[in-house]
Amino acid sequence: MRHIRDLALWFVGSLLFAGVARAQTPTLHERTVQIPGMECSVTAWDYYTTVNGVYTLKYGGGTSCAGHVGQRTLNVVPQVFNLVNGTPLWFNIGGAGLFQGPTPAGPLRLNGTRTVVAGHLYRLLAYGQVVLPNGRLGSVTVCADCQGTRPTLSITPPGGFIYTWPSVGVQMPGLACSVMVVQTRFPYINGTPVMQYGGELMCNTGVTGKKNLEIRVEVKGSGPGSKYYTVTGSTLSATTTTAPFLALNTGRSVYIGHPYRVVAVGTVTRSGRTTTSTAHSLTAGP
Repeated sequence: MRHIRDLALWFVGSLLFAGVARAQTPTLHERTVQIPGMECSVTAWDYYTTVNGVYTLKYGGGTSCAGHVGQRTLNVVPQVFNLVNGTPLWFNIGGAGLFQGPTPAGPLRLNGTRTVVAGHLYRLLAYGQVVLPNGRLGSVTVCADCQGTRPTLSITPPGGFIYTWPSVGVQMPGLACSVMVVQTRFPYINGTPVMQYGGELMCNTGVTGKKNLEIRVEVKGSGPGSKYYTVTGSTLSATTTTAPFLALNTGRSVYIGHPYRVVAVGTVTRSGRTTTSTAHSLTAGP
């Protein structure tokens, strides 16, 4: 039976081979695929290192478009192989996935590091999605080093959320405008805990002038009296001189147990006078 199981594992591995963690000179596995019908592409990469007997998987992905047009979303998911009752299956590695978007950042790149087990079979998937200014949507899943298979991912949550935070809004002093942090949701997407957050700046149509909205995620430092720090890459902003309404929505992977909050800052400048108001979400974390 052991021989049969080993043979089956070898057979599946030869078809779906991604990477076996073992002591060797680091070899970069990288693949780039164009999103069908778009001048945009998605890249997945990984390699293994070993130091003092500890095996580490280093991995990442990216998506970019010609002219940096559109809104991009990227999900990078390391997976591990196992046979379950004789059925070959790939499992997302909990807490190792990376997620960001939609965002106009271009190119959008994410990377991570994970300790792995020698002799186990791993693969790295990157899902990239782009929405062009005309509303057209395209996506593709890339495997860094798969052979004989075309695995796919979806960023639609399978159902349910870890939990949600309610919307929180503030009135801007002296103006018929308000700033709001919209409902913040924490779904699992391909095994990765994600914070989906956004903000709004709303004014009556009679309020003229330049309007700016900025949203960001902050995380609290450890220890009593610690300050909040902006999470790198979490800030988005938008400006208008005509519309009475601005809205921003995006998402990013987060760590379970960390104290996060979402901040929305609205600014209105008219007749040389600038008014700024800030709304904060609940101070908590998934």
